[in-house]
Amino acid sequence: MLLRTQMVGIEFYDAVLNNELQLLKRIVTQHKIDLNAKFVEVRKKNHADLCPIHLAAYRGYTYMLQYLIESKCDVNKTTATLRRTALHFAVLRHKLACMLLLIRAGAKIDAKDTFSNSPCHYAADDGYCQILDRLIRRGVNVNTQDITSKTPLMKAVRNNKTDAVIRLIRANCNMNITDRNYDMALHYASRNGCADVIDILISAGSLIDVQNYWGRTPLMEAVCYNHKEAVARLLKANCDLNRREFKTGDTALHIAIKRNYTDVVGLLLKAGSRHDIYNHQSETAAYDAVVSNKTEIIQLMVIHNCDLEQPGKYFSNGVYKSLFQIASERGHFTICRLLAVHGYVDYRARMYFHQSYIPPRLVPEAEHVVNWLRKKMQTTTSLQQLCRKCIRKRIGYKIAESVEALPMPRALKDYVLIKDFNESDQMNFK
Repeated sequence: MLLRTQMVGIEFYDAVLNNELQLLKRIVTQHKIDLNAKFVEVRKKNHADLCPIHLAAYRGYTYMLQYLIESKCDVNKTTATLRRTALHFAVLRHKLACMLLLIRAGAKIDAKDTFSNSPCHYAADDGYCQILDRLIRRGVNVNTQDITSKTPLMKAVRNNKTDAVIRLIRANCNMNITDRNYDMALHYASRNGCADVIDILISAGSLIDVQNYWGRTPLMEAVCYNHKEAVARLLKANCDLNRREFKTGDTALHIAIKRNYTDVVGLLLKAGSRHDIYNHQSETAAYDAVVSNKTEIIQLMVIHNCDLEQPGKYFSNGVYKSLFQIASERGHFTICRLLAVHGYVDYRARMYFHQSYIPPRLVPEAEHVVNWLRKKMQTTTSLQQLCRKCIRKRIGYKIAESVEALPMPRALKDYVLIKDFNESDQMNFK
């Protein structure tokens, strides 16, 4: 059996929950109930911390909310646990009319809950632009930060809410604020691959080379998640290709090669990313391609004029190893052949191709490649290949544009650019 006070409490709660305004007025008048107090009895556990004004705003009961405001309910009263006001609940549930009522009644538009989220954070997070517009017009702080130092712009970007991003930028929000991990809004856009949002942020003046807690730039974030379109937009904005992570010293090219994102590697090399930067393990970007037997990436590096004679790894005792030597040690003979065909031979690796030496990882299909390499190690590089190497080395990065400007016949330009890559590879192999 329920006590009388419990029955009254349940009846009062049901009246608010079911939007029965006349019944609510009668119960309040008859039992002198404090409308600012929490519910004594509830049917749902998550309502135990609410006051009538919170539940009315949450449900979107406009007339009931108007009655509670006229009854001098505190519009800024917070719940005990999450510290949310009625305005938070109205914004969370997209109750525009209730939100306007509360603001007219003096609700604080920059009130923060336990997580330091303001109503602006929730409106931006959901991308509900009608509410966001009203908050901005009434002077909400668009640069307020939550418990993790995220701004409303970061939350809109993180959820790819393009319209909300545009409205916040028009409200002159600061796009270069960082959160506690030193991520900016552009980091979130790059991580999620939001190409349109990236364009909007860059056009509005966002910094593009800021490094976060781990030393990653927006470009590195886009590369990490293989977002090719996002990478292309950032490259178009002339971002720094060669920044290095703090912990590993990896560049964007290192990251793309380690994760075998071939298309992204092509974009980075075409934009002029340097392949000869050493990370904290004293390894170049090409080192992982050779170690992991990524032939397609080595082909891209040849085409984009990377100097593959550059040592792939330095050791603490001062010894260094070339890419050809590393590939020979690991039995990656396809890569050895690819390097040899284009003149990148290290004759210090002769021991791995001696007639009496049997490679430990040799498979029957690779025997003819090894035999070809043995013959190659006994001959010198042709003058034709040496001339091409010298020309390409002299030109350096972005070779395609430079070669086209040279006063040479078309056939010679194609030879220098290795346009017939696969054909010349097979011909030299034979």
